[in-house]
Amino acid sequence: MRRLLVPLVMVLSVGAVSASAAANTLRVRVDANDSRSNLDIHKVITNLSPTTMYLRVRSWDRFSYLSMREEWDFSLDTFGSPAVDRAVAIFPAPHGIVCVVYNLHAGAGQTGYRPAIRATRPDRRSAACHLPRSWFGHIDRAVRFRVFVFSYRKATNIDKAPGHGGVYRWI
Repeated sequence: MRRLLVPLVMVLSVGAVSASAAANTLRVRVDANDSRSNLDIHKVITNLSPTTMYLRVRSWDRFSYLSMREEWDFSLDTFGSPAVDRAVAIFPAPHGIVCVVYNLHAGAGQTGYRPAIRATRPDRRSAACHLPRSWFGHIDRAVRFRVFVFSYRKATNIDKAPGHGGVYRWI
């Protein structure tokens, strides 16, 4: 009985580890160090699960929410049309960094944004949003998107990922 128990436990544990690894669809995209901002985009990390959209931006430099003079903005096309229909802003608030989702197709009398959700800080160079998938309507994995660093002081985008007018595909 003991001879069978050890191999059985090993098979079950290997199967559990490989199943959880196969379920992970985390996508990591790297951007060049091409601006002087402390929020210059280094990596864009995304995941879309049945219940959650995970958006994370990592900068080249460390930052605190008190030192943030810019914000990160995601422009998302969830319908497959040429136009952007959702936006996610990651910016400093009085008690930390928050994420806000904007519906750019909100009609008259509809709220164009969702309440702010506090962002998580996986490390000192990142901020991440764990957002309910239901806030984005019916979406596929074929979401096209871009990420910007918006400067409050200059009122312009000072960094883009991907650069040169490209878009990322697949959350």
